[in-house]
Amino acid sequence: MKKTSLFELCLSFFLLGLTAYSMTMLEGLKSLNLKKEWMNEEETDKALAMVQLYPGPIFVDLAIFISYKLKGVIGTFLATFFFLTPSFLIMLFLSFIYFHYGKLSYVHPLFTTLEAMVVGVIIKVALDFGTKYTKDKTSSLIAAISFILLLYKINAFYIILFVFFTSIFFKADKILQKSDKKINFLPILITGALFLFLLIYGYLKNKLLFEMFKVGAVAFGNGMTILPLLEQVVLNNHWMNLKDFTNGIAFGQITPGPFLITATFIGYKVSGIIGAILATIGIFYPSFFYTIVMSEIYEKIKHLTIIQKILKSLLASFTGMIFYVALSLSKVSLVNNLGFIYAIFAFIGVKYFKINILWIFLAGLFIQLVIGLS
Repeated sequence: MKKTSLFELCLSFFLLGLTAYSMTMLEGLKSLNLKKEWMNEEETDKALAMVQLYPGPIFVDLAIFISYKLKGVIGTFLATFFFLTPSFLIMLFLSFIYFHYGKLSYVHPLFTTLEAMVVGVIIKVALDFGTKYTKDKTSSLIAAISFILLLYKINAFYIILFVFFTSIFFKADKILQKSDKKINFLPILITGALFLFLLIYGYLKNKLLFEMFKVGAVAFGNGMTILPLLEQVVLNNHWMNLKDFTNGIAFGQITPGPFLITATFIGYKVSGIIGAILATIGIFYPSFFYTIVMSEIYEKIKHLTIIQKILKSLLASFTGMIFYVALSLSKVSLVNNLGFIYAIFAFIGVKYFKINILWIFLAGLFIQLVIGLS
């Protein structure tokens, strides 16, 4: 592992957060890591495997892990801050434009176009998840049950907890395995204390922070797996309607950095700039804490079969939930033939031509602009 300065680490992560979109973020992180010789390819691949074992956006967790190995807790706080800052500021700007000018007659059709294309992208993601995570009867059953339970308005958090504990019940295992690695408990205690503070403060004083914190604390995989939880939280608290939420998803796709920056959009709608800050902290801090913990104990738990079983079951459950999100968003976004065309356009572009989502959205907006001016 090659030494680096804190300035170089923060600058590198800032530039990555400013320029990397969607899946390119993973390649950007891996390339940056190897180019700077922070970790070799084998270490990077092991880190990528590790961050898939606990809740949180995978790309952000990998960035946190790399910075923690290089500069410890304080360096990780700073590096993560600079990594998220570009997408936060861009989303803040888009939120301001949308909520102040998005209802104007000449702007509204553009957002309607975005909504339809988001549905196409989510359907593609749902099908990909179905292919990858429902390969046997048990996984398919878990996905189907999760979908049906959401149809009946069962809280998504209860579904996740049910799947989690059911997985443990049917496959018990030892908790820790022998390893020469020593666990450094001080970083865990420091970040854990802040974890508890945010959780308790949110519960007692700020519902927005608490709800975003809950979402960030339980959702595995990537941003799309967290969509069902976000949707329920937003609708149950009456923070915005489905059309606004769909546009927030679109903004999360077209801004650089992690997709979950959509939380900033939700927070801005609820409580302005302060709300945007609190929602962003709430959605990302749990995975920050989890990454610190896993960095210390991974060598002792990586071979546990129960870990893999829980992950498999949860991802199957999220598959059903994503199909539910696709259905619910379709009801409000695909209201005419043009909406269906834009959804199909986005679906084909992403799935079969592998076009970056940003360019698909920009192309759709340009077409709609031409139609509106003609």
